[in-house]
Amino acid sequence: MSLEQLEVGGGGTVDVFFVVATVIVSIIIAGFIARCLFGSRGASSRHRHTLLMIGLCGSGKTTLFAQLVARKCVSTRTSMEPNRAAMKRRAVLCSTDKGVFPSVAPSMLGNGVDASVVVVDFPGHRRLRESLLPALEEAKNVVVVVDAVTIQDDRHEGAQALAELLLSVFTSSAFYGVQRVLVACTKRDELTSYSAKAVRKLLEVDITRCITSRQGDLQSLDNILNSAGVVVGRSKNNSGSGRSSCGRDCRAHQLSLGEAGKFTFDAFPVPVQFVDVSSMVDPSRHPFNVEPVWDFVEGRI
Repeated sequence: MSLEQLEVGGGGTVDVFFVVATVIVSIIIAGFIARCLFGSRGASSRHRHTLLMIGLCGSGKTTLFAQLVARKCVSTRTSMEPNRAAMKRRAVLCSTDKGVFPSVAPSMLGNGVDASVVVVDFPGHRRLRESLLPALEEAKNVVVVVDAVTIQDDRHEGAQALAELLLSVFTSSAFYGVQRVLVACTKRDELTSYSAKAVRKLLEVDITRCITSRQGDLQSLDNILNSAGVVVGRSKNNSGSGRSSCGRDCRAHQLSLGEAGKFTFDAFPVPVQFVDVSSMVDPSRHPFNVEPVWDFVEGRI
């Protein structure tokens, strides 16, 4: 029997090379199908495990970070480096000697949970915006920290600057794969602070203004569509300008204007929640604390 042919009962022959070629082609096709099915999903969700805190300079990110991680108030200053630590979630024994921190989520007190969430406090300086993309690629959930006192103060970066940041973040390919967003309106213990409901309205107005008036000037905006699906704005082509590599899967969310020509967070494909918080926990003075953030982390809101 030659190498080229294999005799089969009944006198038939099968070409060995044809069999081998068929097997090889089948393997290649199977690999291609597997890559199509699982490759793109992995590109958007792989390694997402952190809780990323973002916001403008002076919004109170680091103070909130310290309260979540160490359960204490600390004095902070503007940083140019991200803070990274584990926010522990474990059963806490209540005793009159040690007491219970007011900011501890109720579910930590008796369910025996022994786990932690990696929290990343990213600086709000504009010069670090490009460095934000790799941090976004690791983020499972995002907390946007808003200074509820200066949100409309002309002497500080307010709603318009924050709207530009959110446009840049939400429409980046690095953000695609984030599961949920929490907008934490901080400093609610101060009398001049705006409520979460008011902050939401202010941001929706300014995001609408950015979409309709700037149309293509926001550097990281991919597409802006109106309610009819017509492109009303496009980004500058910044390929190779520092964007993180997204491989073959460069999907990104699109922002759209509603029928009334206005943007609303309800229409955004990723759930966005607004809450009132204060890192200066003092039940004797005010009712605000960081428990809404704990509720968000533990999936209760």
